[in-house]
Amino acid sequence: MILLFRGNNSKFYMLPGGKVKELEKSSAAIKREIEEEIGWKNIEFDFLGVSEEIVKSKDENIHQLTLTYKGTYNDIVSKEKFESIESDWINFQWIKIAELDKYEIHPTKIKDFIKNSGKINHIVEEIIE
Repeated sequence: MILLFRGNNSKFYMLPGGKVKELEKSSAAIKREIEEEIGWKNIEFDFLGVSEEIVKSKDENIHQLTLTYKGTYNDIVSKEKFESIESDWINFQWIKIAELDKYEIHPTKIKDFIKNSGKINHIVEEIIE
């Protein structure tokens, strides 16, 4: 199973995460973000790889790097769906990896990390808006 989230008005899901603070290691940032968003502390994280999203639009071009970690939760999961404790517009859901293709996930190539954990460590996606 994998934990994904989406906003109330969003049509797509994303992996949990957030921004790295100044001088903060990405491994510490993911632990902090998960604790802030859902209150979980008992998670072990392993680095999976880097995803590059190159977004091209008529107004602005953005090159975003996403550092992806696999988290192993070492406690009992009591709910399949639940709201963030930090923001009431963020909704989390556990999804079976075998059913991942039924869901729209952004960035779209992040599914490659999830399905091929340990075999793929770098993906690049160009998005034209």
